[in-house]
Amino acid sequence: MAKTLEGNITKYNIYKIFTKRVFLPLIAILLVDDGHLSLAQLGIIASVTALTQIILEVPTGYIADKWGHKKSIVFGSLLSAISVLPYIFYINFLGALIALVTFFVGYAFTSGALQALMHESLLALKREKEYTEIMGRAQSYGLLGNVVLVSLIPLTYSLNHKLPFILGFVCLLISYLVAVSFVQPIRSFENIEHNKKTKNEFIQVIRNSGFLKIISVFLLFGIVSAGFDQSGMYRELIFRSVKIPTSYFGFILAAGSLLAAGLGRCLNKLEKLTPAQFYLFDILYLCLACILVGLTENPLILIFAFILFPAYDRNRSIIFESRLFAEFPTLKNKATLISSLNFFPLLNDIWVPLLLIYCVGKQGMIIGYGYFGLSMLAISLLIYSLHIFSTSKLVKQTI
Repeated sequence: MAKTLEGNITKYNIYKIFTKRVFLPLIAILLVDDGHLSLAQLGIIASVTALTQIILEVPTGYIADKWGHKKSIVFGSLLSAISVLPYIFYINFLGALIALVTFFVGYAFTSGALQALMHESLLALKREKEYTEIMGRAQSYGLLGNVVLVSLIPLTYSLNHKLPFILGFVCLLISYLVAVSFVQPIRSFENIEHNKKTKNEFIQVIRNSGFLKIISVFLLFGIVSAGFDQSGMYRELIFRSVKIPTSYFGFILAAGSLLAAGLGRCLNKLEKLTPAQFYLFDILYLCLACILVGLTENPLILIFAFILFPAYDRNRSIIFESRLFAEFPTLKNKATLISSLNFFPLLNDIWVPLLLIYCVGKQGMIIGYGYFGLSMLAISLLIYSLHIFSTSKLVKQTI
């Protein structure tokens, strides 16, 4: 059994390479060129898919815990592969809506379930302390593979508009086949009497560990994640305003991914920080990068600042997951736990972009980023102080 579970680690590395939508930069272009969609229709699709994510994130995690993590991953991966077909055979408004909703439903079924499967595999192998290192390495492979695939596959669009989507379907089909080959670990801790929980296990365990403490972590993750999500909203417009050639944009994005891949290989170094130190680092990284954008119109500094966002953002969730799993190592509802964590960025993605739009509207694109960084710093530090207070309160209760 140990050998087959070790195989999950290798398979996960491969899964991370092929699970991305390598045709992502071309979706809007295809829908406008071949599907003749209007900007309003693209906006409607974006709104519907965002709502789909918010509604399904936590329920699909709960289903994965009840149904089985591997089954959920297989089902989600299959839906993700199927979601490409409308781009090939049914290019219109309805087809685009079906494609994107199907993809995000599939993604919801794999989100949380993948992390739970990997942690349970490592737990069974007595390697759970290596979670950050192993997941960081897989993220590194995935990012490097994504740089290659996203750089090459879109080039085939000039040959045939459907060809990048056909190749993208093949990539997602490979990830589905890898998902089928995963081995579901046996939960040895289910047989341990003192670890048996009630039907309300998830809520009970969180309550015992300090509800306010956990919620403050979820809030911090959600707010800072939303800040990272929206950090690129005006990126290309800022680049153009300081005369950075459009031809450089792709290389700048690739540089961010390459730096993220390098960081993924040494992500376990951040685990040496205490939780409080890490959460503060997480806040300061985002806010100082935003403030750096707002301080100058120097093209090189702006490029550097915008590379900083994806370099760290694409890895940071692994640290949060690792700390949560360390808090609840034998929790059976692990997919629900991670899905709950992932739910908070979706909620904050509603208001954080409005804050950035307001700051930019008042101060201009570049200086507006600085004000956005300061605003996010004030809000995040308020939540951080709540976390420190709840943690110290728990310590006093245990004395």
